[in-house]
Amino acid sequence: MLSVFDIIKIGIGPSSSHTVGPMRIARRFLEEAKNDGALEKAVRVRIDLHGSLALTGVGHGTDKAAILGLMGFLPEATDPDEAEAAFQSAKTASEITLHGGKTISFDAKRDIELRGDITPTVHPNEMHLTLFDAAEKPLFEQTYYSVGGGFIASEKQLSTPAEDDLIARSREGRHFFGSAAELLKLCNENNITIDEVIIENEDDRRDRVETEAMLDQIWLAMRDCIDRGLKTHGTLPGGLQVKRRAPALFQKLQEAPLANEREQLFDWLNVYAMAVNEENAAGGRVVTAPTNGAAGIIPSVLKHYCASDGTMNLKHIRIFLLTAAGIGILYKQRASISGAEMGCQGEVGVACSMAAGGLTAVWGG
Repeated sequence: MLSVFDIIKIGIGPSSSHTVGPMRIARRFLEEAKNDGALEKAVRVRIDLHGSLALTGVGHGTDKAAILGLMGFLPEATDPDEAEAAFQSAKTASEITLHGGKTISFDAKRDIELRGDITPTVHPNEMHLTLFDAAEKPLFEQTYYSVGGGFIASEKQLSTPAEDDLIARSREGRHFFGSAAELLKLCNENNITIDEVIIENEDDRRDRVETEAMLDQIWLAMRDCIDRGLKTHGTLPGGLQVKRRAPALFQKLQEAPLANEREQLFDWLNVYAMAVNEENAAGGRVVTAPTNGAAGIIPSVLKHYCASDGTMNLKHIRIFLLTAAGIGILYKQRASISGAEMGCQGEVGVACSMAAGGLTAVWGG
Protein backbone atom coordinates (compact mmCIF):
# COMPACT_ATOMS: atom_id res chain seq x y z
CA MET A 1 0.00 0.00 0.00
CA LEU A 2 1.00 3.61 -0.40
CA SER A 3 2.08 5.23 2.84
CA VAL A 4 0.46 8.13 4.67
CA PHE A 5 3.66 10.03 3.98
CA ASP A 6 3.35 9.48 0.24
CA ILE A 7 0.04 11.33 0.29
CA ILE A 8 0.74 13.98 2.96
CA LYS A 9 4.31 15.26 2.94
CA ILE A 10 6.36 18.38 3.58
CA GLY A 11 7.54 20.30 0.54
CA ILE A 12 7.88 23.79 -0.89
CA GLY A 13 5.61 25.91 -3.05
CA PRO A 14 4.14 26.79 -5.35
CA SER A 15 3.25 23.45 -6.98
CA SER A 16 3.65 19.79 -6.13
CA SER A 17 3.50 18.83 -9.82
CA HIS A 18 5.56 21.71 -11.17
CA THR A 19 7.97 22.39 -8.30
CA VAL A 20 8.28 19.41 -5.95
CA GLY A 21 8.16 16.77 -8.72
CA PRO A 22 10.77 18.41 -11.00
CA MET A 23 13.13 18.92 -8.05
CA ARG A 24 12.92 15.20 -7.26
CA ILE A 25 13.31 14.29 -10.93
CA ALA A 26 16.53 16.28 -11.39
CA ARG A 27 18.10 14.74 -8.29
CA ARG A 28 16.99 11.21 -9.26
CA PHE A 29 18.40 11.67 -12.78
CA LEU A 30 21.86 12.46 -11.43
CA GLU A 31 21.74 9.51 -9.02
CA GLU A 32 20.88 7.17 -11.90
CA ALA A 33 23.60 8.74 -14.06
CA LYS A 34 26.15 8.19 -11.28
CA ASN A 35 25.13 4.54 -10.97
CA ASP A 36 25.53 4.24 -14.73
CA GLY A 37 29.06 5.68 -14.56
CA ALA A 38 28.19 8.70 -16.72
CA LEU A 39 28.20 11.49 -14.16
CA GLU A 40 31.95 11.89 -13.74
CA LYS A 41 32.43 12.24 -17.51
CA ALA A 42 29.78 14.91 -17.88
CA VAL A 43 30.64 18.53 -18.64
CA ARG A 44 27.14 19.80 -19.40
CA VAL A 45 23.55 19.06 -18.45
CA ARG A 46 20.40 20.06 -20.31
CA ILE A 47 16.80 19.94 -19.13
CA ASP A 48 13.89 20.03 -21.59
CA LEU A 49 10.48 20.77 -20.09
CA HIS A 50 7.53 19.64 -22.19
CA GLY A 51 3.78 20.18 -22.08
CA SER A 52 2.33 21.67 -18.92
CA LEU A 53 5.75 21.93 -17.25
CA ALA A 54 6.86 24.26 -20.05
CA LEU A 55 3.66 26.27 -20.44
CA THR A 56 3.53 27.27 -16.76
CA GLY A 57 7.15 26.56 -15.91
CA VAL A 58 8.42 30.00 -14.96
CA GLY A 59 5.27 30.95 -13.04
CA HIS A 60 5.41 27.75 -11.03
CA GLY A 61 9.17 27.92 -10.46
CA THR A 62 9.85 24.74 -12.44
CA ASP A 63 13.13 26.09 -13.77
CA LYS A 64 14.23 26.98 -10.25
CA ALA A 65 13.13 23.58 -8.89
CA ALA A 66 15.07 21.77 -11.60
CA ILE A 67 18.24 23.70 -10.78
CA LEU A 68 17.83 23.02 -7.06
CA GLY A 69 17.32 19.32 -7.80
CA LEU A 70 20.55 19.28 -9.80
CA MET A 71 22.25 20.74 -6.73
CA GLY A 72 20.86 17.96 -4.51
CA PHE A 73 18.04 19.76 -2.71
CA LEU A 74 15.11 17.66 -1.44
CA PRO A 75 11.66 19.29 -1.11
CA GLU A 76 10.98 17.94 2.38
CA ALA A 77 14.34 19.18 3.72
CA THR A 78 14.61 22.50 1.89
CA ASP A 79 14.65 25.85 3.65
CA PRO A 80 13.06 28.36 1.21
CA ASP A 81 15.56 31.14 2.02
CA GLU A 82 18.54 28.82 1.60
CA ALA A 83 17.10 27.50 -1.66
CA GLU A 84 16.57 31.00 -3.05
CA ALA A 85 20.15 31.98 -2.23
CA ALA A 86 21.50 28.83 -3.92
CA PHE A 87 19.33 29.44 -6.98
CA GLN A 88 20.49 33.04 -7.38
CA SER A 89 24.11 31.95 -6.93
CA ALA A 90 23.77 29.30 -9.64
CA LYS A 91 22.30 31.86 -12.04
CA THR A 92 25.01 34.47 -11.52
CA ALA A 93 28.04 32.17 -11.16
CA SER A 94 27.50 30.48 -14.57
CA GLU A 95 28.36 27.12 -13.01
CA ILE A 96 26.72 24.52 -10.83
CA THR A 97 27.93 21.80 -8.48
CA LEU A 98 25.96 18.69 -9.33
CA HIS A 99 24.48 16.39 -6.70
CA GLY A 100 26.90 13.50 -6.30
CA GLY A 101 29.26 14.88 -8.90
CA LYS A 102 31.49 17.77 -9.86
CA THR A 103 31.17 21.44 -10.71
CA ILE A 104 30.34 22.12 -14.36
CA SER A 105 29.51 25.21 -16.40
CA PHE A 106 25.83 26.07 -16.41
CA ASP A 107 23.71 28.71 -18.11
CA ALA A 108 20.01 28.50 -17.28
CA LYS A 109 19.03 30.27 -20.51
CA ARG A 110 20.97 27.74 -22.57
CA ASP A 111 20.57 24.59 -20.50
CA ILE A 112 16.88 24.73 -19.60
CA GLU A 113 14.49 24.62 -22.55
CA LEU A 114 10.77 25.38 -22.17
CA ARG A 115 9.29 23.35 -25.02
CA GLY A 116 5.62 24.22 -24.84
CA ASP A 117 5.33 23.23 -28.49
CA ILE A 118 5.85 19.55 -27.53
CA THR A 119 2.68 17.79 -26.42
CA PRO A 120 3.52 14.67 -24.38
CA THR A 121 1.49 11.54 -25.02
CA VAL A 122 2.15 9.68 -21.75
CA HIS A 123 1.43 12.47 -19.22
CA PRO A 124 1.16 16.29 -19.52
CA ASN A 125 4.11 16.94 -17.18
CA GLU A 126 7.12 15.62 -19.11
CA MET A 127 10.77 16.31 -18.35
CA HIS A 128 13.72 15.11 -20.45
CA LEU A 129 17.27 15.37 -19.07
CA THR A 130 20.58 14.82 -20.84
CA LEU A 131 24.23 14.75 -19.79
CA PHE A 132 26.87 15.59 -22.42
CA ASP A 133 30.59 14.89 -22.66
CA ALA A 134 33.31 17.33 -23.79
CA ALA A 135 32.52 16.56 -27.43
CA GLU A 136 28.84 17.50 -26.89
CA LYS A 137 27.79 13.88 -27.33
CA PRO A 138 24.99 12.60 -25.06
CA LEU A 139 26.33 10.42 -22.24
CA PHE A 140 23.10 9.66 -20.42
CA GLU A 141 19.49 10.73 -20.95
CA GLN A 142 16.14 9.91 -19.41
CA THR A 143 12.50 11.02 -19.62
CA TYR A 144 10.43 11.40 -16.46
CA TYR A 145 6.97 12.58 -15.52
CA SER A 146 5.67 14.57 -12.55
CA VAL A 147 2.34 12.83 -12.02
CA GLY A 148 0.77 14.87 -9.20
CA GLY A 149 1.24 15.34 -5.47
CA GLY A 150 5.02 15.30 -5.82
CA PHE A 151 5.01 11.75 -7.23
CA ILE A 152 7.41 11.10 -10.12
CA ALA A 153 7.83 8.25 -12.57
CA SER A 154 10.14 7.33 -15.41
CA GLU A 155 8.85 6.77 -18.91
CA LYS A 156 9.43 3.04 -18.42
CA GLN A 157 7.42 3.00 -15.19
CA LEU A 158 4.42 4.75 -16.75
CA SER A 159 4.57 2.49 -19.79
CA THR A 160 4.33 -0.61 -17.58
CA PRO A 161 0.75 -1.95 -17.26
CA ALA A 162 -0.56 -0.16 -14.19
CA GLU A 163 -2.89 -2.86 -12.83
CA ASP A 164 -0.24 -5.55 -12.35
CA ASP A 165 2.18 -3.07 -10.79
CA LEU A 166 -0.50 -1.70 -8.45
CA ILE A 167 -1.61 -5.11 -7.23
CA ALA A 168 1.99 -6.21 -6.63
CA ARG A 169 2.68 -3.15 -4.49
CA SER A 170 -0.65 -3.17 -2.70
CA ARG A 171 -0.33 -6.77 -1.54
CA GLU A 172 2.68 -5.74 0.52
CA GLY A 173 0.45 -4.08 3.12
CA ARG A 174 -1.12 -5.92 6.06
CA HIS A 175 -4.53 -4.58 5.06
CA PHE A 176 -4.88 -4.57 1.29
CA PHE A 177 -7.66 -2.44 -0.16
CA GLY A 178 -8.17 -1.25 -3.70
CA SER A 179 -11.48 0.54 -3.28
CA ALA A 180 -13.60 2.34 -0.69
CA ALA A 181 -15.86 -0.71 -0.50
CA GLU A 182 -12.89 -2.94 0.34
CA LEU A 183 -11.64 -0.43 2.93
CA LEU A 184 -15.01 -0.30 4.69
CA LYS A 185 -15.27 -4.09 4.53
CA LEU A 186 -11.90 -4.36 6.29
CA CYS A 187 -13.19 -2.02 9.00
CA ASN A 188 -16.37 -4.01 9.51
CA GLU A 189 -14.74 -7.45 9.47
CA ASN A 190 -11.99 -6.47 11.93
CA ASN A 191 -14.09 -4.05 14.00
CA ILE A 192 -11.56 -1.27 13.48
CA THR A 193 -11.74 2.28 12.13
CA ILE A 194 -10.14 3.66 8.97
CA ASP A 195 -7.33 5.30 10.92
CA GLU A 196 -6.60 1.95 12.63
CA VAL A 197 -6.39 0.22 9.24
CA ILE A 198 -3.91 2.81 8.03
CA ILE A 199 -1.75 2.90 11.19
CA GLU A 200 -1.47 -0.90 11.17
CA ASN A 201 -0.24 -0.74 7.58
CA GLU A 202 2.31 1.86 8.70
CA ASP A 203 3.34 -0.51 11.53
CA ASP A 204 4.67 -2.85 8.84
CA ARG A 205 7.06 -0.10 7.75
CA ARG A 206 8.35 1.30 11.06
CA ASP A 207 7.75 1.45 14.82
CA ARG A 208 4.46 3.02 15.90
CA VAL A 209 6.30 5.69 17.92
CA GLU A 210 8.22 6.80 14.84
CA THR A 211 5.04 7.00 12.76
CA GLU A 212 3.32 9.11 15.42
CA ALA A 213 6.34 11.44 15.58
CA MET A 214 6.20 11.84 11.80
CA LEU A 215 2.47 12.63 11.95
CA ASP A 216 3.15 15.24 14.61
CA GLN A 217 5.88 16.75 12.44
CA ILE A 218 3.41 17.01 9.55
CA TRP A 219 0.91 18.84 11.75
CA LEU A 220 3.55 21.21 13.16
CA ALA A 221 4.62 22.11 9.62
CA MET A 222 0.96 22.83 8.78
CA ARG A 223 0.53 24.94 11.91
CA ASP A 224 3.71 26.90 11.28
CA CYS A 225 2.67 27.54 7.69
CA ILE A 226 -0.66 28.97 8.84
CA ASP A 227 1.09 31.15 11.43
CA ARG A 228 3.55 32.54 8.86
CA GLY A 229 0.77 33.25 6.40
CA LEU A 230 -1.31 35.10 8.98
CA LYS A 231 1.47 37.52 9.92
CA THR A 232 3.41 37.99 6.66
CA HIS A 233 2.39 41.12 4.78
CA GLY A 234 3.46 42.31 1.34
CA THR A 235 3.11 41.25 -2.28
CA LEU A 236 3.31 37.74 -3.71
CA PRO A 237 6.07 36.92 -6.23
CA GLY A 238 5.33 37.35 -9.92
CA GLY A 239 4.38 40.17 -12.23
CA LEU A 240 0.75 40.61 -11.17
CA GLN A 241 1.56 42.40 -7.89
CA VAL A 242 -0.99 40.38 -5.91
CA LYS A 243 -1.19 41.65 -2.35
CA ARG A 244 -1.35 39.16 0.52
CA ARG A 245 -4.83 39.22 2.03
CA ALA A 246 -4.70 36.76 4.94
CA PRO A 247 -3.11 39.04 7.61
CA ALA A 248 -5.69 41.83 7.19
CA LEU A 249 -8.60 39.39 7.13
CA PHE A 250 -7.25 37.66 10.23
CA GLN A 251 -7.02 40.94 12.10
CA LYS A 252 -10.55 41.86 11.02
CA LEU A 253 -11.89 38.55 12.32
CA GLN A 254 -10.13 38.93 15.64
CA GLU A 255 -11.68 42.34 16.11
CA ALA A 256 -15.19 41.26 15.07
CA PRO A 257 -17.80 41.10 17.87
CA LEU A 258 -19.11 37.74 16.64
CA ALA A 259 -15.67 36.25 15.99
CA ASN A 260 -16.50 32.94 17.65
CA GLU A 261 -20.08 32.61 16.44
CA ARG A 262 -21.16 29.87 14.09
CA GLU A 263 -22.02 32.41 11.39
CA GLN A 264 -18.31 33.14 10.95
CA LEU A 265 -17.22 29.51 10.72
CA PHE A 266 -16.32 29.71 7.04
CA ASP A 267 -14.57 33.05 7.53
CA TRP A 268 -12.16 31.33 9.92
CA LEU A 269 -11.72 28.29 7.69
CA ASN A 270 -11.12 30.53 4.68
CA VAL A 271 -8.54 32.75 6.36
CA TYR A 272 -6.52 29.76 7.58
CA ALA A 273 -6.63 28.18 4.12
CA MET A 274 -5.73 31.50 2.49
CA ALA A 275 -2.72 31.88 4.78
CA VAL A 276 -1.39 28.51 3.56
CA ASN A 277 -2.21 29.26 -0.07
CA GLU A 278 -0.31 32.55 0.06
CA GLU A 279 2.71 30.89 1.68
CA ASN A 280 2.58 28.27 -1.08
CA ALA A 281 2.38 30.95 -3.78
CA ALA A 282 5.43 32.61 -2.24
CA GLY A 283 7.42 29.38 -2.51
CA GLY A 284 7.28 28.76 1.23
CA ARG A 285 7.40 25.54 3.23
CA VAL A 286 4.03 23.81 3.01
CA VAL A 287 2.53 20.36 3.38
CA THR A 288 1.42 18.70 0.17
CA ALA A 289 -2.03 17.47 1.21
CA PRO A 290 -2.46 15.84 -1.24
CA THR A 291 -1.09 18.55 -3.58
CA ASN A 292 0.32 22.04 -3.17
CA GLY A 293 -2.58 23.47 -5.14
CA ALA A 294 -5.00 22.19 -2.49
CA ALA A 295 -2.64 22.53 0.46
CA GLY A 296 -4.77 24.96 2.51
CA ILE A 297 -7.86 22.83 3.08
CA ILE A 298 -6.71 20.08 5.46
CA PRO A 299 -4.58 22.41 7.66
CA SER A 300 -7.51 24.84 7.90
CA VAL A 301 -10.00 22.22 9.11
CA LEU A 302 -7.42 20.69 11.46
CA LYS A 303 -6.54 24.07 12.95
CA HIS A 304 -10.16 25.09 13.53
CA TYR A 305 -11.39 21.85 15.06
CA CYS A 306 -8.31 20.39 16.76
CA ALA A 307 -6.11 23.35 17.72
CA SER A 308 -8.13 26.57 17.55
CA ASP A 309 -7.82 27.52 21.23
CA GLY A 310 -4.03 27.33 21.35
CA THR A 311 -3.94 23.75 22.62
CA MET A 312 -3.31 20.75 20.40
CA ASN A 313 -5.30 17.54 20.62
CA LEU A 314 -2.59 15.34 19.14
CA LYS A 315 -4.73 12.20 19.41
CA HIS A 316 -7.43 13.75 17.25
CA ILE A 317 -4.88 15.26 14.87
CA ARG A 318 -3.32 11.83 14.26
CA ILE A 319 -6.75 10.22 13.71
CA PHE A 320 -7.63 13.01 11.29
CA LEU A 321 -4.42 12.70 9.26
CA LEU A 322 -4.50 8.90 9.10
CA THR A 323 -8.13 8.83 7.96
CA ALA A 324 -7.58 11.61 5.42
CA ALA A 325 -4.55 9.81 4.02
CA GLY A 326 -6.51 6.58 3.68
CA ILE A 327 -9.04 8.40 1.52
CA GLY A 328 -6.27 10.12 -0.43
CA ILE A 329 -4.68 6.74 -1.19
CA LEU A 330 -7.92 5.68 -2.88
CA TYR A 331 -7.87 8.72 -5.16
CA LYS A 332 -4.20 8.23 -6.00
CA GLN A 333 -4.69 4.55 -6.84
CA ARG A 334 -8.04 4.70 -8.62
CA ALA A 335 -8.28 8.18 -10.15
CA SER A 336 -5.79 11.07 -9.94
CA ILE A 337 -4.57 13.92 -7.78
CA SER A 338 -2.83 15.68 -10.69
CA GLY A 339 -4.15 19.09 -11.66
CA ALA A 340 -2.64 18.67 -15.12
CA GLU A 341 -4.85 15.62 -15.63
CA MET A 342 -8.14 16.62 -14.00
CA GLY A 343 -7.92 20.35 -13.32
CA CYS A 344 -7.12 22.29 -10.17
CA GLN A 345 -10.67 21.87 -8.85
CA GLY A 346 -10.08 18.11 -8.94
CA GLU A 347 -7.19 18.56 -6.51
CA VAL A 348 -9.39 20.72 -4.29
CA GLY A 349 -12.21 18.16 -4.43
CA VAL A 350 -9.87 15.42 -3.27
CA ALA A 351 -8.61 17.58 -0.39
CA CYS A 352 -12.18 18.42 0.65
CA SER A 353 -13.06 14.73 0.65
CA MET A 354 -9.99 13.90 2.73
CA ALA A 355 -10.73 16.70 5.21
CA ALA A 356 -14.38 15.67 5.52
CA GLY A 357 -13.38 12.08 6.23
CA GLY A 358 -10.78 13.14 8.78
CA LEU A 359 -13.22 15.38 10.64
CA THR A 360 -15.90 12.68 10.61
CA ALA A 361 -13.40 10.28 12.22
CA VAL A 362 -12.52 12.83 14.90
CA TRP A 363 -16.22 13.19 15.65
CA GLY A 364 -16.59 9.40 16.00
CA GLY A 365 -18.01 8.57 12.57
